[in-house]
Amino acid sequence: MSTTLSVRPSWPVFCLTPQLQSFYNAVATMKAVKDSTNPNSWAYWVETHRANCPHGVSYFLAWHRGFLYRFEAKLREISGDASLVLPYWNYYDSPSIPPEFLDPSSPLYRSDRTGTDVTGALSYDAFADTVIRFQRGKSHAFETILESRPHNPVHNLIGGSMASIRISPRDPVFWVHHANIDRLWVAWLKAGGGRKEPLTTNTYWSGDLYYGPAVDGMPRVWTADTTSYLGYQYDNETMPTQSSSSVMAASAMATSGAPLRPATRVSVPFGKSRALSLDEQSLNVDVALSATDAARVRSLMLKPTAASSAENGPVRVVLDGVHLTGLGHKGGYFYNVYLNLPAQPGTGQAAGAYLLGSVGAFEISVAQMKASMKGMHGMSDMAGTAASSGHGVRLVFPATEVLQRIWPDNLDKLSVSFVRVDGSRHPTKGVVMKVDGFRVEADPSR
Repeated sequence: MSTTLSVRPSWPVFCLTPQLQSFYNAVATMKAVKDSTNPNSWAYWVETHRANCPHGVSYFLAWHRGFLYRFEAKLREISGDASLVLPYWNYYDSPSIPPEFLDPSSPLYRSDRTGTDVTGALSYDAFADTVIRFQRGKSHAFETILESRPHNPVHNLIGGSMASIRISPRDPVFWVHHANIDRLWVAWLKAGGGRKEPLTTNTYWSGDLYYGPAVDGMPRVWTADTTSYLGYQYDNETMPTQSSSSVMAASAMATSGAPLRPATRVSVPFGKSRALSLDEQSLNVDVALSATDAARVRSLMLKPTAASSAENGPVRVVLDGVHLTGLGHKGGYFYNVYLNLPAQPGTGQAAGAYLLGSVGAFEISVAQMKASMKGMHGMSDMAGTAASSGHGVRLVFPATEVLQRIWPDNLDKLSVSFVRVDGSRHPTKGVVMKVDGFRVEADPSR
């Protein structure tokens, strides 16, 4: 491994260097090679990601770090430029896709993108002072939160190839997006304040760093000094904050107050299912609780979440048979899923207090992939779990911790809101997602 650190710069800085043309040349050359078994082809890296990438598991960040490292080396080889590095797109400072990716004459261009602005993806939750643990499976875990937001929403809002885990690396913006995700991992660890990863001997790091039959794997040396070991650093290794970001975040995720509950559109009794259709409008589902149901939920709220043996928590929102329409497959949107948003302005807590998770084309493609990769042990969705359910997939959003956080005074009903976020000022109208069975359920109280 190199002892001289190369520096991965932000995209605007990278554009001022001769390496921009080297990058163009390498991308164009790789796209011209049509053999997907050849690592000199763009398609090889798309297929490697499809066949091997772990999402929603402990090696998500580590696997992608190795993926970037091996791809960066291939760019150098093909371009003949030994100083070429992968730049990163810091969307916390510049949330619009860089113009170089929007030029139809550029090898970085994709005509299938449906959004160009990822402001709605900009969550600061992963950088809170309370997020000091790394590993998923723990509460307030950095890897889990970072993957859920901003990683997934950026994929969703750009849309096109980026909206599907199976083909997302087809879009060159994938690489500068993931370089930024890797940079945010570095920044989080360097921020200190008790932030730490599991020891290198921990079984948490027992995943596979495999990148296809034609590319060497990576050694399992994931420590606080991993990037130095691999021979690179970033020109900015500080975490984004709302106060320091040049972007005045306009999304519900990033504002200090919660969005208002959408006008009620449908209702369903607690524990019962109903079908839903999601389009360009936000949607609220009122879930009516009987006195017995309310007492059961309150009893479960009084218990520590970890005390439940239920995999998805004792109270949960379940979406069965979730599937995309033809319009939905194009991406460019996602829905934040909230519990009991305030109905009046100026009331309640910050948005994150009510957030159960998010769902868009990318999350559904991940769930579909997991259902077809049953050999990958332990794969679970960021929203909860994902599995085959006939036509579509099953998504589960654990709700107990949110209930404990907001502690509603009245439990005659629960309100689940699907708040639409778009990556374009002129989103396409129409149904993008259908849910065969929506319900809120709970374990029996004991």
